[in-house]
Amino acid sequence: MKNKLIITLIGISLSTSFVYSQRPNTKKIAIPYLQEPLNPLDNNIESYHSSVVNNSTFFQPKTVNILNIFKSSGITQPSAFQSSKQKIILNGFKEMNSLVDADIEIRFVINNVSFSSNVFKEEYKRKINDTTYVNAIGGKYRVDATVNYSEFIIDNKNDKKVISNEGIIVNNLFVSSLFSEYAPAVIAHDKNKDFNAMNLYSQIINQSLQNFQYGINNNYGFPLKYYDINFVRGRGRKYDYSDLSKAFENIGRIREIVKRAFIEGATSRYGNFTEKMRNEISKKIDECISIWGNAIKEYVPKKRRTRIGDKIIDHLYINLSVAYFLKGNWDKSYNSLSRVKISKGEIKEASKFRSKIEDYVKRININK
Repeated sequence: MKNKLIITLIGISLSTSFVYSQRPNTKKIAIPYLQEPLNPLDNNIESYHSSVVNNSTFFQPKTVNILNIFKSSGITQPSAFQSSKQKIILNGFKEMNSLVDADIEIRFVINNVSFSSNVFKEEYKRKINDTTYVNAIGGKYRVDATVNYSEFIIDNKNDKKVISNEGIIVNNLFVSSLFSEYAPAVIAHDKNKDFNAMNLYSQIINQSLQNFQYGINNNYGFPLKYYDINFVRGRGRKYDYSDLSKAFENIGRIREIVKRAFIEGATSRYGNFTEKMRNEISKKIDECISIWGNAIKEYVPKKRRTRIGDKIIDHLYINLSVAYFLKGNWDKSYNSLSRVKISKGEIKEASKFRSKIEDYVKRININK
């Protein structure tokens, strides 16, 4: 009975500690920021015209449906592949419908495509029953596809080439699943090899276009980016965490305002912010700084039954760093991150966010 009583009391103690101890209760929010270019174009460049040109006689809409080539790449997707209507977006610059009116030309050219294919035999273990397997020979087929393409950015206003990468060659391959006999593999190969090749071309071109667009925006554009951060809300029956919930809601609201300012068709490189929007963002950032700063002051180390303890403190310092980042106070943002010292997970998160701030500040200094 005595041992049973001790076990029961231990169970009650652990349960009570769990209920009343503070818990982070975090949730990610993707915070927005405008990324400035690593290699800014000349100051007199304001507009661009882009195109994707398909010079391949084989890779055409008559032979394959390629509606999904540009899916998730950020490139305009038409009802079919029509090279004259394709667009690559350079964020922060005005898009022109006519090349004559544009300061720079961005062009992606598919020079040609080709593929080879073959059927081959492969040994495998054929199951006879639960305990018996015999050696057997089946078949597979493979398709090897190649795309040759070029990338150009021509500065017509200043009469110079920004990018001229000609004859880039990329390969991709498809290997079928195993057929139990060789003959069906031959039949499947003859029936599907063209279709498989087209899929490979689509994958290569899709990825190459994504890489090209990412690269030109990283070097020359002004894209709106998002960075995921865990924001602490707190949870527990004994303590009130409504202040942390309020700060969390503020960050979500700031994200919504910024996103709205950069909706498609925005005329300003730095977003279409009204005075009201700017004031609301500033007010909510200051409120977050106050909430998280005051919460940090409540911190009691190595104590489980407290509103702000070891489980929450690192998150609060990271969140405070985010608020200073959004405010443009880099020194205080770095200082907050330097105080993250308890949890390995949060130390790693703080290090990654510090690298992001450093990259952001470096880009700003380049563009001064």
